[in-house]
Amino acid sequence: MSQKIKVEKNSVQETLVLPLFGKAWAVRNYPDIFKDHDVQQIMDQVDYDFSTMEEAASGIKGKIGSLAAATRQAALVWEVKDYLKDHPNALVVNLGCGLDTAGHQADNGTCRFVNIDFPDVIETREKLLPSTEREKNIASDLNDFTWFDKIGFRAEDGVVFFASGVFLYFKKEDVKKLFCAMAERFPGGRIAFDGQNQKGKDVDLKALKASGIDISTNFALDKPEEELKRWSDRFDRVQWKKMSTGYIKPDRRFGILYRIMAPIADKTGMSQLDVIDFKK
Repeated sequence: MSQKIKVEKNSVQETLVLPLFGKAWAVRNYPDIFKDHDVQQIMDQVDYDFSTMEEAASGIKGKIGSLAAATRQAALVWEVKDYLKDHPNALVVNLGCGLDTAGHQADNGTCRFVNIDFPDVIETREKLLPSTEREKNIASDLNDFTWFDKIGFRAEDGVVFFASGVFLYFKKEDVKKLFCAMAERFPGGRIAFDGQNQKGKDVDLKALKASGIDISTNFALDKPEEELKRWSDRFDRVQWKKMSTGYIKPDRRFGILYRIMAPIADKTGMSQLDVIDFKK
């Protein structure tokens, strides 16, 4: 691609490059740990001044934020790969995809991919990561369930959904409605997503507000396994996993503060990787 895609400051599209930068920073600084092979290529195609983010990443908060973004992706990639072991031809669906390519990191050569997000996001994604024979970008509000019929689900192949940094922006009742409908429509499927308890949610919302994004949502899970199991009898198994330390062991190079905070966040539920398997 010769012409770069312009992303303006203080625009909706700017929210797409925040996690992109964090993952790229982690890959650049810890290439032996984080293996995302797409993120720098995408950044090179974006016309955006990353200098402010580079400066922030030199500080403790910025470094922790970048590590959190990369660790979250690594956790989701692991879950997708785990599902593909038994379902090699499965459909891999990225919910609220943004410019995320976690699915690509789990590619086994035979699975198919679908990425879903709002129309303006998909418009930008198509310019940077256009649809292919094995991968489709679909413009849809996740709460509009018509996307169920557009993704090309085949029960014999299976389907694994994942969402990265998405449901913080949702109301809890909408997440419940979505998951219950998915369990009915996609038997034998799996969904993996990052979550947090009430305290973790409040911390995240405060950080978003400080960056200029002010939202009011109530999705938090203080006891994820207990609560999620009550949502639907179509949930076969619910797991709460340690997102910050369960997939990538905090390296000494991450700094003492991260190595102290990460286990605490996992133990208290401020940091969660929640996985639901749907009954067949």
